[in-house]
Amino acid sequence: MNSFAEIFELVKDNLPITDTARKLFIEPVKPIKLNNNHVVLYVTNPYEKEIIYNNYINMLRTQFHEVLGFEVEIDILTPNDLTPEQRVKFADPIPELEDDLDMTKKLETTLANSNYSHTFDTFIVGDSNRLAYSACKAIAQGQTGQYNPLFIYSDPGLGKTHLLCAVKNQMEQMDRSLKVLYISAENFVTEFVNSLKYNTNDEFKHKYRDCDMLLVDDVQFFSGKKESQTELFHTFNELHQKNKQIILTSDRPPKEINDIEQRLLSRFEWGLITDIGIPEFETRLAIIKRKAELLGMHIPKNVMEYMADKLKRNIRQLEGAIIKMNALTLVTSVPPTISMAQNVIKDVLTEQQPIPVTVEKIINEVGHIYSVTPAEMIGPRRSSQISSARQVAMYLINQITGLSYTAIGTEFGGRDHSTVVYAINKVKSIIKKDPNYRATIDDLLKNISNEF
Repeated sequence: MNSFAEIFELVKDNLPITDTARKLFIEPVKPIKLNNNHVVLYVTNPYEKEIIYNNYINMLRTQFHEVLGFEVEIDILTPNDLTPEQRVKFADPIPELEDDLDMTKKLETTLANSNYSHTFDTFIVGDSNRLAYSACKAIAQGQTGQYNPLFIYSDPGLGKTHLLCAVKNQMEQMDRSLKVLYISAENFVTEFVNSLKYNTNDEFKHKYRDCDMLLVDDVQFFSGKKESQTELFHTFNELHQKNKQIILTSDRPPKEINDIEQRLLSRFEWGLITDIGIPEFETRLAIIKRKAELLGMHIPKNVMEYMADKLKRNIRQLEGAIIKMNALTLVTSVPPTISMAQNVIKDVLTEQQPIPVTVEKIINEVGHIYSVTPAEMIGPRRSSQISSARQVAMYLINQITGLSYTAIGTEFGGRDHSTVVYAINKVKSIIKKDPNYRATIDDLLKNISNEF
């Protein structure tokens, strides 16, 4: 929330009133300013002011408290309360305050400061990431022999990309003639596909096989992409034979990446494999302190400890919460409090929730693995391959979305709920007996959850 206007939009959206009342009496209200706990709003005539005071003022106070984390006093102005100059100013559909420009500049400055470069100096080291950090630091200092390749895995948001960029930044500072390539697995695949499409494969191979160091982020994305895996395999071999450093990251260890050629997995495991765990409390607290310093803000110790205790699994969530708190502090002129932290954390956690997985997306993902089209799964055909894919899709839909058996049957061409029950029970039965089948199902669940 970077302005009072955005805060007021949240307040309006959460008012428990009818759409008609919102359109007639709330939408015309203009937010003027928020100074400490004093809210100033503006309406064009005294009648609207009276309606709001008589019917909606307590709701507005409640919602401001919900959004800001503290109680406010509300004044509503009309043209009768303004000087002639102010009346001209507020005749504009979007009133601008004299302080708005200064506030915008402050926000822009502090947000720019928050975008620190990904270097070793800005990486907070703790027990959860010490080995990965030390290995990357050693590589950046030229000790490449025993860590080639280096494979780092962790849940999202714990610093893998930061370390890759830190290696690249330090290597290039030491020797600008070095060709250090950082790329996400998704972009590698996209570039490779385009090289085939536009007949530029020689240029693609030259780019990646003649580099001094290759850093590939999120290699789990290669799952199921056979031609891209082959290209990465040959690129890996050529670089390794030349003693060129390779660093790979993933959201899981090599042995848990499904649908990857064994010869490629074995190369992932040639060097050092290390994970980054969930940062411990002290590390989370240090991250909050560092981010607050970069923003030039002071957060009381009890507020920092509260945030470190509540946001445990993702560094990006921590940093996002601090940025939001800083913006809110600038807009309201209220110093950070526990109540403010509670509301900021609620916003951050809401933003981090995955997009709901739809039935269509699950069917498409299963179809990709089983080489079956969605139309075949939904249609009447009953070949062994189609039936197997259909059963797995029904099972996953039940597990992920919680839809009823009847609703799932409707999604599959109006099949009876007993058919869905049979399919789900069959998948459960095979899972218990066949470890490879279970691994496929688990990987589908994980891929779908991560992607969507």
